[in-house]
Amino acid sequence: MKKAIIFLILLPILSIAQQFKSEPVENGVQIKFNSRIMGEERTIWIRVPASYNEAAGSTQTYPVVYVLDGKSAFFPVTGVVSFMSEKDHVNYQIPEMIIVGVDTEKRFRDLTPIASTRQPDGEKAKTPEQKLMMQGSGGGEKFLQFLKEDVFTYIEQHYRTNPFRIYIGHSLGGLTTTYTFLNHPELFNATISIDPSLWWDSAKYVNEAPTLLKNLPADKMRKYYVSVIDSISYGGRLQFHSNAIFNIGKAMSGIHSKNLQYKVDYIPNTDHSSIPMLSWYNGLLFIFNGYHKSHFDYMKDPDLIESHFKEIESEIGLKMNPPYDIFEILVHYLTSPDRYPDPIKARKVLNMALKYYPSSPYFKDKLKALDTKSLLSD
Repeated sequence: MKKAIIFLILLPILSIAQQFKSEPVENGVQIKFNSRIMGEERTIWIRVPASYNEAAGSTQTYPVVYVLDGKSAFFPVTGVVSFMSEKDHVNYQIPEMIIVGVDTEKRFRDLTPIASTRQPDGEKAKTPEQKLMMQGSGGGEKFLQFLKEDVFTYIEQHYRTNPFRIYIGHSLGGLTTTYTFLNHPELFNATISIDPSLWWDSAKYVNEAPTLLKNLPADKMRKYYVSVIDSISYGGRLQFHSNAIFNIGKAMSGIHSKNLQYKVDYIPNTDHSSIPMLSWYNGLLFIFNGYHKSHFDYMKDPDLIESHFKEIESEIGLKMNPPYDIFEILVHYLTSPDRYPDPIKARKVLNMALKYYPSSPYFKDKLKALDTKSLLSD
């Protein structure tokens, strides 16, 4: 009898449990490996775009975003990129991209190009605490070698990458992304440097920037975005820090090259911790300025699809096929009776789509349906 009573008591709970089922949600993979270069175990985080594993789009390649401080920055960056690029959000501001987060827990070692004991105000470290904090700095070149030989190699061997690379870093990460832009410009097409620690070693790389920028290779477009906090909230204590960032912009303003585009983005009502979110969004918009075109423009003139992506190659430096998702939504609009049906334009878009994605059953079926309808109406 007691067992029966207990069962009756638990029955509603069991019923509720059956209604709500939990399933794990994945947002990428974590890879751990022993780096010969660094002599230690390292971790990277990888997320592929929503369309990456769709069979019909298996010929598409993707730009790659490399973001420092992977453990903390990887997940919010994937959210920003996903929102700005994937069809679930009906938002095509930027292309879909592979995102690689690189863990940098030994930040003073990995993210500083040269050893220094100078503080953000430009003064040398005086207290034991200040000196201890700066200890072990200056491993930036070794870290770059690790990026090139370990991380790039792994990503480009295992994923369908486009040769367009973006480098994102905040604070000391912003220092190393700026250093890389100036000293190793061949590694990345675009840089997002978020409130960077350009004060490092008395603003050494800001002072060297005018000379280094003159040697910037002119073989392709390079874009540099840097954001800076509202230093007023710090009571002027970070003026040296802020001035260094504004001065990197002044150095770039003196370089007249059609293949260099830069933006200094002062973001009010932010501090050093809160500025990354707006910087990721604003920086990606800057890098891919001109990428987005309205679907209604494409529907008016389908020839714009191919011509626009040729413009993107010349103006942004990104060479890629028109994405599958763009063709898909245009075909939907142009073949749906309750949208903007136009069989002539639909046929043109479908033939173009099949040129890039010949194995797509969706495009094949839609074209077959148009042919059948055309025969029946003759």
